[in-house]
Amino acid sequence: MIYDVLLERCPRSVNIAEMSYGEWLELRKSSIGGSDAGAIMRYVGEWGSPLTVFLNKKGLAVSKDMSPAAKRGKTLEPMVSAYFSERYPGLAVEKFPHMLYHPEYSFMSANLDGLVTGPETEINGKKISGLGGLEIKTTKTGYGFGKDEIPDGHYCQIQHYAAVTGLTWFVLAAYFLEEDDFHYYVIERNDNFITQDLIPAERDFWENYVLKDNWPSAVGIDSEEEMLTGMFEGGSSLALGEEEKSLCREYVEANTRIKEDQEIKDRVSAQLKEIIVQRQTGAKEKKISALAGPYSISWSRFERSDIDRDALKKDGLYEKYIKKSEAGRFTVTFKKGV
Repeated sequence: MIYDVLLERCPRSVNIAEMSYGEWLELRKSSIGGSDAGAIMRYVGEWGSPLTVFLNKKGLAVSKDMSPAAKRGKTLEPMVSAYFSERYPGLAVEKFPHMLYHPEYSFMSANLDGLVTGPETEINGKKISGLGGLEIKTTKTGYGFGKDEIPDGHYCQIQHYAAVTGLTWFVLAAYFLEEDDFHYYVIERNDNFITQDLIPAERDFWENYVLKDNWPSAVGIDSEEEMLTGMFEGGSSLALGEEEKSLCREYVEANTRIKEDQEIKDRVSAQLKEIIVQRQTGAKEKKISALAGPYSISWSRFERSDIDRDALKKDGLYEKYIKKSEAGRFTVTFKKGV
């Protein structure tokens, strides 16, 4: 097995070949994996943050079910690997059924999609040879990818794997669903990034947040909202302190600005529509375009179909077909005189 080299480099490892998804999730709580790296460094955007990783590691908000995107990626992974082997027949590709741990930093782990080995080969303008890693991604639109560019979160993930395994290069094989096409990227190990940025950030997160049960500050992304709403159970009234008072003030002030801005938008929109109605010339289609210096205005009317909920309720069908889900409502208001 070509992966025996890595097992020698990393004395601590766990065979995950026969693990269930639930067992694998439980194992992931004990260390920082590659998919956590970008979130810890705040490079993943809507997909994760230090808070979401913390909640998962502490077992506070772990989903027992694989997300649709994760299921899709897992299902398509063998196909992407097979097409890569077909595109580069001189390279040997082998699955890697182990979770490895960094020889020095036990909180860092790596669960690779595969290993690649073979003679010197050119991929996307870069030459590789010897032993390297394989990372497989499936993306709907290819957002964040370019000709020689991959999303920041994927870059952090691969550098994390390089840090744990000692490998000097990885191939990222990506399948773009909407294009129905495959793209290949060679990512070389970046020692400066690993030693100066990645490891210090991950060590700080593990030692000062996970081990000390300190919650990282939320950054305001959707995945945080979903997790926190799912954890919310209610309770009695709370008396919060000065820090929370400052956050409330910031919230109310921001909300006031949003309302003021919306009022301006509504007023200006109405004034522009008024002018257009006065000057319209009539047309077969209910749409118009207008220019005001460098500004372009477009306005159109169209029919919209909506479900008649009252009729459904009257016929006794509304409850039968309604889909219920949990949601949250959160407000902060200013109490005068307090």
